[in-house]
Amino acid sequence: MTPSPNSIPQVSGLKIRSIALMLVSSIALVACASTKKVEPPAVATTAPVAAENAEAAPTVAPTAPATDRQVYSAPLTPAAPATDTSQAESSRAAENLSPFATIAEAGERVFFETDRFDLTDEARAILTRQAAWIRGNPGKRILIAGNCDERGTREYNLALGARRASAARDFLIGLGIDPERIETVSYGKERPIDERPSAEGWAVNRNAHTMLLD
Repeated sequence: MTPSPNSIPQVSGLKIRSIALMLVSSIALVACASTKKVEPPAVATTAPVAAENAEAAPTVAPTAPATDRQVYSAPLTPAAPATDTSQAESSRAAENLSPFATIAEAGERVFFETDRFDLTDEARAILTRQAAWIRGNPGKRILIAGNCDERGTREYNLALGARRASAARDFLIGLGIDPERIETVSYGKERPIDERPSAEGWAVNRNAHTMLLD
């Protein structure tokens, strides 16, 4: 059976529409694909910004030499000669540290609290003056005697007197006095310097007495 002439144009029209739709779809897909491919360059635009920020640091660096030049100007002050002078003065002072004619003038006794052998601030000040006298008299040796008040047993006070003498000796050694120049002894309560049986008398008898050996 031969198709009618009127049916042929209808078939051709359908094909043309299908082809047109396919072309439009292809163009849309290509357009979408090309749009997605353009996005990566947008990411790349941030890299130059980061690079510029990183390279901005060297623009601050040229100020460093100005700071260095200011530091180098410090030696223009007379600080070094002043230090040398102070060191020389300290050396001369070390050679003559005794403003006292005798050790008694420096202070020959340091005193303690009841049942104590730790040094008070006043005791440390006296021993510091003693150390100055000893350094100024290198040929002299000393004896430190520890003493106690009359209360307590003989044995207890002998042990306490020994600790008091040792405390004074250790402090002098800490100030640079040669240990070979210091001897110690404890008299306990056997040699009071105040016979009063009172708090005032006991306070005087609790002491470490520094005296010359030779």
